[in-house]
Parts: sequence; structure tokens; C-alpha cells
Amino acid sequence: MLRAQWSRWWVLVAGIVLIALATTAYEATPYPELRQIGLTVVSEEPDGRCEVRWRDPYGASEARDREGTYRCAPDRDARLKAPDYDPGTGFGYDAGWVLAEGKHKGELYSPDEYEDTGGVIGDYLFPVGLLVAYFGLLHAGVRLRWRRKRPGGGAPAQG
Repeated sequence: MLRAQWSRWWVLVAGIVLIALATTAYEATPYPELRQIGLTVVSEEPDGRCEVRWRDPYGASEARDREGTYRCAPDRDARLKAPDYDPGTGFGYDAGWVLAEGKHKGELYSPDEYEDTGGVIGDYLFPVGLLVAYFGLLHAGVRLRWRRKRPGGGAPAQG
């Protein structure tokens, strides 16, 4: 008897295991601590590459102003692009992210360079786990019933 009951629930258990694996993959992915900063765009290429300057919020007082390359937002407003943002200098503006911890603290962070393999695996496992768990519930005989009101409703009429 136990074997017959277990054979009905294995699909549900498999779905729950997939959901647990997806959650574990999300939690195991080390996302860096970030801080948003304003970037001064010195030059910009048509493909979105930019030479930028920023003030390092974590650097020593003499090394606070830094320069580097960054991928600027391609859909930012034309008023933020050079030379419209600051006609006096001809520079533009964009918002960016710097790392707020670790040995690279204060360096620019680009989401394009970050590998999120755990999150990507979780993105696929979670919906598959939900689907398998749903079919497991259907297979095990657990059904949702929608109650409909009977016409006339209530108790039957007395004689």
C-alpha cells in the first residue's frame, strides 16, 4: 500500500526538490555590494563605450578622482550626452556603480562583466520546479474545486 501511495507523490517531491535547488543556486551566488555614483563622461563612442571620470567615495584624499572606461547607458536622454549636459566643458553625464567592498573597493562595476551562473541556473530551475510540482499535485489526485452556487441556493424546501 505504501508503494502505491509513494508512486503518486514522487512527481510532487521532484518539483519541490527542483525549487529547493533553484533557491540554493540563487543564495549561493555571491553578488557584490555596490554603491551608485555619478560619472562625468569625457568621451563617448557610438557603440556605447565611454571614457569616464568619477570621484571615488572610498579612496584616500589624494587619489579620489579616478578615470576609466565604462559602458554608458545607450538609452539615456540626449540632454545628458556631451556637449549638451555641460556646454562649458563639453562633458556628459551618466550614473554608474562602484564596488563597495573587497580589494577592488571604489573601482567601476559593469554588470556586463559579471557572471551570474547561479542566478541563471536558478532562473531555469525555479519555473521548471513549479511546473513539475503542479503536475505532481494533479497526478497525486489533489484537485482544486471551484464551488458554484446552485440556482435557488440554500437548503431544500420543506414539504
